[in-house]
Amino acid sequence: MHGMPRVTRRQFLQIGGAALAAGAVPKGAADAMEMDMGGRAYNYARVAVDRKKTAYTVSPFAKLKTPQQVFLENGQVVSATGFLHHPATRGRSSAVDMVAHLTASDPDRLLTPLKREGKRGENRWKKISWQEALDEIGKALNAATAKNGAAAVWLVRGEDSTDGAWKRFMHTLGSASVVSLVGDGNKKAAQAATWGEEMEVPDFANARYILNFGSNLYETFPAHAAAVADGRAERHAKLVTFDPRMSMTAGLSDEWVPVLPGSDGLVALAMANVIMQEGLADTAFINAWTNISADKLAKHLSQFTLDMAEKESGIKADVIKRIALEFATEKPATVFSYRGASSHSNGTDTERACMLLPIITGNVEVKGGYCLPRRIHWDDVKPVPPAPAKQAAGAGALFPHAAKAGRAKVGVLFNYNTNPAHSAAAAPYWREALKDEKAVPFMVSIATHMSETAALADIVLPEATYLERNEPVTSPSSLFPWLGVRTPLSKLPDEVRELKVILRDIVHTLDKEGRRGMKQYWDFEDAEEWLVKYADSIPRLKEDGGIDTVKDNGLWPSYGELDSKSGKVLDQDGKPLKAEYGKHKKAGFATASKKIEIQSAALQKRGRSALPTWQKAGNLAVPPGKEKDAFVFVTFKTAYQAGLTTGNNKYLVEKDHHNHCQINKKTAAALGIKDGDLIRVVSPVGYIVTKARATQSIHPQVVAMAGGRGHNAVGRVARMEPRRKPEWVAVAEDRDIRFNLWWEDKGINANEIMPLFADPASGSAATAFVVNVEKARAGDNYGDIKTDVALHEAFFKKAAESL
Repeated sequence: MHGMPRVTRRQFLQIGGAALAAGAVPKGAADAMEMDMGGRAYNYARVAVDRKKTAYTVSPFAKLKTPQQVFLENGQVVSATGFLHHPATRGRSSAVDMVAHLTASDPDRLLTPLKREGKRGENRWKKISWQEALDEIGKALNAATAKNGAAAVWLVRGEDSTDGAWKRFMHTLGSASVVSLVGDGNKKAAQAATWGEEMEVPDFANARYILNFGSNLYETFPAHAAAVADGRAERHAKLVTFDPRMSMTAGLSDEWVPVLPGSDGLVALAMANVIMQEGLADTAFINAWTNISADKLAKHLSQFTLDMAEKESGIKADVIKRIALEFATEKPATVFSYRGASSHSNGTDTERACMLLPIITGNVEVKGGYCLPRRIHWDDVKPVPPAPAKQAAGAGALFPHAAKAGRAKVGVLFNYNTNPAHSAAAAPYWREALKDEKAVPFMVSIATHMSETAALADIVLPEATYLERNEPVTSPSSLFPWLGVRTPLSKLPDEVRELKVILRDIVHTLDKEGRRGMKQYWDFEDAEEWLVKYADSIPRLKEDGGIDTVKDNGLWPSYGELDSKSGKVLDQDGKPLKAEYGKHKKAGFATASKKIEIQSAALQKRGRSALPTWQKAGNLAVPPGKEKDAFVFVTFKTAYQAGLTTGNNKYLVEKDHHNHCQINKKTAAALGIKDGDLIRVVSPVGYIVTKARATQSIHPQVVAMAGGRGHNAVGRVARMEPRRKPEWVAVAEDRDIRFNLWWEDKGINANEIMPLFADPASGSAATAFVVNVEKARAGDNYGDIKTDVALHEAFFKKAAESL
């Protein structure tokens, strides 16, 4: 062996990837894919079937949650796969969920309560006991509410997957001061205003035509991806994707339409106009099940012409018309739209416009159509705290400005499941506001890892990972409602607590004797007690064995088993599952009128158009004097990143770490830019220096970068500081991180130069903006970021005036 060339980890992975692509990995090589420090070889995918100890949980990261099967050795989860008998996924899982179990053993996770020392942002911490932390928080809460009432207690959160724990906590304190920072806020607002639900479930598997606006569902929605594959294979469904970037979904579609960002809504309205004018609308459904007549709707839509849509979107009028006619005649047909279409300052109306297409063609709640979500519902644990009277001022994307300006009276701020100091639009301004102790006198962050936002808190509390919790989960990932549970599969570290227990302990600190009326709402021994109560409130589940049935079988109810020949889940009689349709015919839609409210009184009260409309997105207006070399900058998600903790997963980051700026190849050549060149991306609030990724797979007027990169916190992998060890870590060193991180590029956070634009209808921030692109200047280095907080603040002031 002496003198043989050494194969680096990177070369090994490249060789392995090439061999896998060719189907040529010999058995011995496959067995050696993963090795522990003792030299023993593992291939968990191969040996999983032989492992005796298995259990079930629910995926933590994908937007639509799905059941998982996990495998354990020595009390630790060592591998995870999708659940074979789930009607939608049939064993499929996203990349982020397949390695999510590593979060529990991440050496950079938080393991003890921490108290800030020094100024905010100095990253100086002192380990404290839980009692000390609770006493500090209780003191701050009492002071805040005494001064400005319960509304002075604020919560900034991301996706709420806590089965109502945070809602119960805030209501217990009497506060409705909640800032929801989610990527699909405009979509949710439009869906809720139109038919009373926040999400649709397209019946892709039975559709013959599928319109996709701005979603990379093949990478980020595994349950939907499986259904789309069925529809295309068995029904010969045509998939048409509108996206400025050739995502994996766009590339695998029957037709990719590279639409100019922000114009999707106008395209959808023009298509709806064609359908109405050509007499292809289902007027009977419109008249019976919407709150507007077909004639009145047709008159409204007549203003959105094909010529107008072509001018704004760059898509030829005859292409838009052809797709509209195909959609209206190839029934059943369905639509899916996501943040690529709706994350603009006109995003709520864009989503409403996309919803019109299945509505006016009668493709609602029919086989192969556009369906309402299906979930398992459970009762809240009684007694239930009363809801506060009204929402506090300053909620939404404008919160940091409202706090600094005094419109939002903040006494104590809780931060959970979101990292606005890194991931929000105008991230530098968020940091500025959270550092300001006059704007935010006291801040508590509850998390598994030290994020950029948690690093600005006064107290940081370590919470359990999804493998250490007790909570029910249901998600509208198919037309078959299901319930899954997360129960402790890994030992909870000694100084880490479940969220419900943390919130209970805060309440008990405030109301030790129960005289303030708070303690009664949090009277439980542990989170498992509440999980059992939730389960007992679900009709039929208790008779079927209760929560133990869900734990033992992976989901409830059991619809059948996966048939290896057909690849489908078959019922007990060996027949394909049949979904129920026409849900609206039983009790109507979840709106005041019990109909689809195309004409929205709720949006009209907020000063918005009652009917779906379109206007140019303010976030895409070109600043005066910046017309030359101006581009629309968009961000996107990949299959390997899904929020905070995935940024520190060594396997995911190894696969996908840098995020060079995608630019059209011909456009780049015209600017004298070659693939790999350093470039400046300049926005109205600053610039970043990155590398060009010249490609033909993006609109000529658009540039794009993946989000979730460029961390300065979270952990050593996310920061690309493998030999630095944070002071709060108290577990064994991961030598793989210390010695085998071969890459040096951690990517760049584009949110640093993203100015704040908000949709007035929802208050959610836009995630696209106009930039100028130029070759790097003398002295520029890769990763340089320059922003001006004062310029960021000017955009907040302007947005505040329009809301």
